[in-house]
Amino acid sequence: MNALKSLGKLVWGTRESPEMFKLTSGALYELHPGAKVERRCVYKDAELGIRQTGAQHQYQLVAVRVLDEGEDLGDDLDDERAFLIGVELGFSAATYEGSSGFRWRELDGTAEYEYIADDAAVNKPTRDAFALAVAKCAWERKNRRSFTEAPDSELERILKQAEDAELERILGNVHIDDAELDRVVAENPEPPAQAAAAAAVVEAPVCGLPAAPAEMADGEITASVLGSLYLFDASGGEFVQVADEVALSVVKVAKFTYWINVASNARGFVSQVIEPEMNAVFNHDHQSLIWNYFAGGGVYSFSLVTADDKHYEAMHQGLTCAAYETLNQEPWAKASASSQDYLLDAYEEDAKMLSEPESWESDAEEDAAGVNPVADAKESSEGEDKSEEDESESEEDEYESEDQEESEDQDDDEDESDDEIDQIFRKTPVPQGVKTGRDEAGDSSSAESESESESEESDAESEGASDAAGDSDDDDDGRRQPKGAANSMLAVGYKHGRSFVVRGSRIGVFKHTDDDDIAFDTTINKIDDTHGKEFTPSAAMLHDQDSSLVLMNKQRPHELYRMDLEYGKVVEEWKVHEDIPTVAIAASTKYGQMTSDKTLVGVSHNMLYRIDPRLGGDNLVVQNEQQAYTTKSHFTTAATTESGAVALGSAKGEVRLFDRLGVRAKTALPALGDAIVGIDVTSDGRYVVATCKTYLLLIDTKLPNDEGGRTGFQKAFPQAQKPAPKRLQLKPEHVVYMGASIAFTPAKFNQSPDGNSSEKTIVTSTGPFVITWNLRRVLGTGRGDAYHIKQYADVVVADNFCFGQDKSIVVTLPNDVQSVKRSQLAKPTRESLMVRPSAGGGRLY
Repeated sequence: MNALKSLGKLVWGTRESPEMFKLTSGALYELHPGAKVERRCVYKDAELGIRQTGAQHQYQLVAVRVLDEGEDLGDDLDDERAFLIGVELGFSAATYEGSSGFRWRELDGTAEYEYIADDAAVNKPTRDAFALAVAKCAWERKNRRSFTEAPDSELERILKQAEDAELERILGNVHIDDAELDRVVAENPEPPAQAAAAAAVVEAPVCGLPAAPAEMADGEITASVLGSLYLFDASGGEFVQVADEVALSVVKVAKFTYWINVASNARGFVSQVIEPEMNAVFNHDHQSLIWNYFAGGGVYSFSLVTADDKHYEAMHQGLTCAAYETLNQEPWAKASASSQDYLLDAYEEDAKMLSEPESWESDAEEDAAGVNPVADAKESSEGEDKSEEDESESEEDEYESEDQEESEDQDDDEDESDDEIDQIFRKTPVPQGVKTGRDEAGDSSSAESESESESEESDAESEGASDAAGDSDDDDDGRRQPKGAANSMLAVGYKHGRSFVVRGSRIGVFKHTDDDDIAFDTTINKIDDTHGKEFTPSAAMLHDQDSSLVLMNKQRPHELYRMDLEYGKVVEEWKVHEDIPTVAIAASTKYGQMTSDKTLVGVSHNMLYRIDPRLGGDNLVVQNEQQAYTTKSHFTTAATTESGAVALGSAKGEVRLFDRLGVRAKTALPALGDAIVGIDVTSDGRYVVATCKTYLLLIDTKLPNDEGGRTGFQKAFPQAQKPAPKRLQLKPEHVVYMGASIAFTPAKFNQSPDGNSSEKTIVTSTGPFVITWNLRRVLGTGRGDAYHIKQYADVVVADNFCFGQDKSIVVTLPNDVQSVKRSQLAKPTRESLMVRPSAGGGRLY
């Protein structure tokens, strides 16, 4: 009771925010005991909340229907059910088909209702807090006084009365024949030993605790708090209390090295190093921390609910400080006050961090005619530019030369027939005699369709023959593959409906079909430079109206290669600069690949610059469009807006925003410490998504209270008003089902080059899972864990939306390429998250 007494602003809110406390995921049922249909689902997806009314001491229990993406109520206005909260409501716990929730009745007794929560989204501490909040509302109505005056004993009595009434109702429906019971007991006496064993089973914990740590970390304790400890029970799908009172301590064992210890007076529970794999989630409103713990080959999820707000703040700051020092290898005190606030915000869930653009408020989710909220970019005077540059960054305009790293490319090459090459990339084996070259695209499509139809629908004899031929060819491919060769990267085209998949030193070409599927087209079976040396690209970007692929070779970082896709060969070698090793490239504008623009953006470890191949010679860097830094900034990735503004990420976790090339960044956001492995930005520059290993960082770049609606790309943020970032991450309890740590692939927004709608969906993957976030839902609810997911039989190596829409996603697996409709991704459940064993068998596809 003490741990749940202080419910804070989440429960009681303010007069400006009457929607005080919500359970965000569940279903509402109407019950009619004894009727022909005893249970009717009212809302299959609903939120249950507590709402203040206009009358003093009066509250409502409100169930609100949640619409699916693109769903419209139409003429059906039944989207809310409200119930006046009082003792007569009989609000009590309930279960249905293994899931937990609540049951209550109308005050006039005419109907009963159940709200069954999604156990993966609403854990037991949250349900307990909600029940306590309802009890406080009921006490307030009964006594006409503020709930703050309610004694704990009276609140407990209200809760117990509801539980007793529910138990009485259940027992009232149970009819026992005493004579029959006596007969059964007489015929089946239970030996004392078996009775004791049965009792022991009942008292056993419902979830398996990991073994106690062999020893607890020892060192300087920098923070220590008290709270209740819960463990996620994967079999029951909920958090179960394992200790009423524990101490969580942050221990400094060495310089910039921290551990956390969790222990009670009876035993130790956790001793682990603080690192990103913890996947920590702080929630101020619940005063809780949820995190992952890897031990003994298993994955666990613990939750600690602190004793009060003071303990929560100490835990939040203590762990954030430790994580910062661990990742950045520098003291927390070195960060400015505004940077510390930014970092604390980034690690905490908060429903009020972000707001969706006003132009989305009336925009239907899937309406192709929706408004594109593109902010008008205003050009600033040179004097204003200089002032803003000075206040945002002060690094000198120079760069340090870096040693050139070159190594010999391997010349070994093994010739393979067209049929053998084709089967490397194909989803299904090619029957013998069927050709799939580009010159026979039409025939290949027909033959491909025919072969798939035969393999799926023909009689067993034909199917067996086809499979036998396929298996034989696949085994042969497996022997001929270069060591480690697998699909590694994806480039989605806008022209001719083609996408390109890099596999070792080959490129598979795939065509998008009219039914949003994908089919193999042809293979570019050898990538070599202009000197005939074969290489494996480390990056590939479509360029010049999809007529070319710009390739990077990790072994020769000072050069880029242009492949002419009509001929399927490298035709130009661009020597960017002998002192500037390029680590990443990006189109000059968001949709530069659709234009004939020959230039592109280059990134080195400490430079951002424009590359113009038309300059020729050994220096293709445009001199007045480069920005260098004297220190090692460790830049890793870049993305551009439709106007050519640049978002730049680094291995330190910093994000810099440039309005154009050749000047210092308008905005430099503090480093969280986790390396940024990918970055993307919406067309108008309003939102940036940076990908770190275990989470995505969503940043709203709109300047607060700016009359011109400008973003951080156009003007520096005020020092005390850095944007509040939102971490998009998987729930630690979902990671338990997945059974492995998280490693996200670079996240992407869907693309909207025609201006008919704004970017509204984010896609990424980890392991065998493809994951999407609905941007509007994230902004509207503040929840970074509201995602949809789909599992594949193998690891996903790359993924992106089909160009110009978000209904279909191209998914690249090590030995397969598929297209999936976004509607096929679903809310995560235990069944969808449990990793299925690979089918195996040795076949590539």
